Amino acid sequence: MKISHRWLQEFVALPASEWGSERVSKVLTDLGLEVEDVLDMSAVLDGFVVGHVVDRQPHPKADKLSVCTVDVGQGTPKTIVCGAANVAAGQTVPVALVGAVVPSAGFAIEERPLRGVTSQGMICSQAELGLGEDHAGIWVLDLDAAPGTPLAKALGVDDVIYDVAITPNRADCLSHLGIARDLAAFMRTGVCRTDVSAVPPHTDAAPEVKIEIRDAELCRRFMARRIDGVRIVESPTWLKDRLMSLGLRPRNVIVDVTNYVMHECGQPLHAYDARTITEATFLVQTAGQAGVKEYTTLDGKQRTLDADMLLICDSAGPVGIAGVMGGEHSEITDDTTSVLLESAWFAPSSVRRTAKVLGLSTDASYRFERGVDIDGVEWALDRATQLILELSGGEALNRVDAYPAPLVPASFDVRYERIRSIVGIDVSNDYITKVCQAIGCRVHRTDDAACNITAPTWRMDIAAEIDIAEEVMRLYGIDNVPSAEKAHIAIGASRLPANLRSGGQGGHYQRQHVRTTLCARGYIDCVTNVLGSPEDQHDGDGVTLANALGREFSVMRTSLVPSLLRVASRNLRHGALGVRLMEIGSVFQRDTATEFGIRQQEVLAVLIAGRQAAHWSQKGRPLDLYDLVSDVQAISSDIVMQATDEDVAMFTINTLRCMVGDRVVGYVGQVDPSVVAGCDIDVPVVAAVIDLRGLPGRQRRYAAVSAFPVVERDLALVVTDELRAGELTAAALGAGGPHIRTAEVFDVYRDKALGAGRKSLAMRMTFGASDRTLVDADVDAAIAAITAETGRRFGAVLRGQEQPLAETTSKESSSTGVTS
Repeated sequence: MKISHRWLQEFVALPASEWGSERVSKVLTDLGLEVEDVLDMSAVLDGFVVGHVVDRQPHPKADKLSVCTVDVGQGTPKTIVCGAANVAAGQTVPVALVGAVVPSAGFAIEERPLRGVTSQGMICSQAELGLGEDHAGIWVLDLDAAPGTPLAKALGVDDVIYDVAITPNRADCLSHLGIARDLAAFMRTGVCRTDVSAVPPHTDAAPEVKIEIRDAELCRRFMARRIDGVRIVESPTWLKDRLMSLGLRPRNVIVDVTNYVMHECGQPLHAYDARTITEATFLVQTAGQAGVKEYTTLDGKQRTLDADMLLICDSAGPVGIAGVMGGEHSEITDDTTSVLLESAWFAPSSVRRTAKVLGLSTDASYRFERGVDIDGVEWALDRATQLILELSGGEALNRVDAYPAPLVPASFDVRYERIRSIVGIDVSNDYITKVCQAIGCRVHRTDDAACNITAPTWRMDIAAEIDIAEEVMRLYGIDNVPSAEKAHIAIGASRLPANLRSGGQGGHYQRQHVRTTLCARGYIDCVTNVLGSPEDQHDGDGVTLANALGREFSVMRTSLVPSLLRVASRNLRHGALGVRLMEIGSVFQRDTATEFGIRQQEVLAVLIAGRQAAHWSQKGRPLDLYDLVSDVQAISSDIVMQATDEDVAMFTINTLRCMVGDRVVGYVGQVDPSVVAGCDIDVPVVAAVIDLRGLPGRQRRYAAVSAFPVVERDLALVVTDELRAGELTAAALGAGGPHIRTAEVFDVYRDKALGAGRKSLAMRMTFGASDRTLVDADVDAAIAAITAETGRRFGAVLRGQEQPLAETTSKESSSTGVTS
């Protein structure tokens, strides 16, 4: 959306000393209206001045060139070679001096010879300056400006153009008036709109235009006025310059006025040649009601219409597609003398659908489909009438307004404490009230707790208290919010419904732990579609969508297993030897006991199929139930497997219950072979479904790394052959006191000399403290305690019992092991 700085100044005061283009750009961006580009026309036309052609002579060596002497206000006139046929002495012309860059071509003007005559500049056309489309000859200026006057200043285009990105919810900002309102709200001032009270208002006299709205949902308001005796002339320079600065092409005074008013206040208008509107009657109805299937629009293309598309018709047939484009046979022509002006409000959804189906996007549809101010329809019609009478002459007749069901703006209470809790800043009650007034709300009642307001009709995005909170923050300024090291999150896990929580307050850590554990064991974390087909629902009553994209996406899933089966099938068919898949996601079932009749639950699904890859220590083998049981128990040591004969959906054989204490948290089993075969899988599939809510939540705590060195000790103990290494290290960790950090077995030794059924386990332990460096006495005491404990529990003795202490070696962290 292009916005003119000079035009904004007609609505709100922007003193040059305080409100330069840089500040306007920053303030608009801070308010949420991002300024993507700033074009300073004075800079674009730098080096272009007003010139006066003193003399014109034919070029001595070229019939189509002229040698002109041009006064550019620098004392000595410039010699300029010109190829335009319409150049003549006495003309006032735009001149590009040496060094100026031509906007339309991007090249710099140089002093150079043309057929033997040195040219010291260029006389320009409108097209070359980017200020019009006329390129047939030079631009002869109708200006009373002294030679040498900067061209931008002389033309009145020394303006700044802002290219503003408007978000879809801010339809009110698709005009200069809307942008000015936001700036005025920031400055806590008002906007000044042109007075149109002199325009003839609605009277009780018989109307010259008849209006009938046959679908009040799609067209809530339609206004029209007839203006007789107009002259279709070229628009004045100021109007053309203003439109061209916004990238619009001037047509004639009537069309230019409608475009001007649209960019001024955001209300699209349409002007009809009154001769083409049969019986001066407007019927607003759908194509189905009008019985029309095809229509030729203003661009000469024939459009195929849907029955629901809204049309503007006269008593003979359609004259335009409502909110999108007018018809081919009702446009303004050079011999038009009477005009019917239309200003209306059309339903955004209707215009949006029509424009999309027809593939036709216009400036009017762009605004209608976002929503225009229904109360601004009247002012726009009067403003356009005012300009037409001023620029084209004529007589304005009676204004007709069809408004069957006037809009009732949203009214609601704004609670001050609630606003402060939402925005997180301490603003006063008075500040909140003044923000409401600044954005155009009418404040009806105030007290210490709240105020009651009515939203302005031009702000369709303000409908509730939360919208006022957004406005308070927007006008307060994000940059003005003090930084804080801590944030208070009002919505905690403890406040969520129980069926949406998993793993207690450590739910995030629980999910992270599950993913990390299973991925480390070779699983792929999947994310599958939450929607499926009715055939996928093997568990409970699924929730069917009312407006599904298709049968295969019509039901919210009741289990994660079917989608994982499809993933497994695809991978196996593409050559994968085996698959290990997991997913954490939500499943949905109907449940009349819940608030909305739907129960949502987060679960973990794990699935394996195919073969285990071969390893140097063992051959490849099929993945089976025992592999999955091991992986599930790796998630949590609290899970205990228990055989069951329950009839569990999708699990038909070899089914186990996953127990945590006395609670069932899930099932592990072989998936029904018929379901597996239906997914084109020819190997057995084992799966598990775990309710994450049933797993105890454990949150890891950070322990600072000690700045002091650790001590390593190796201990070789002779134990029975049945003793497991894990039992020995667990005993060492339990008996080693506060300083033991780790214990692990690094060597197993068997020999006849040790005795039948005996082996030697060499164990390496590390000791350390967070506050000091340990001494030998600290470690010796721990070693003695470990030796005594393992001897008592396992009958362990030091290797070489006749020299029990000879088998222990002391060293620092660089120790490498024990020599047998």
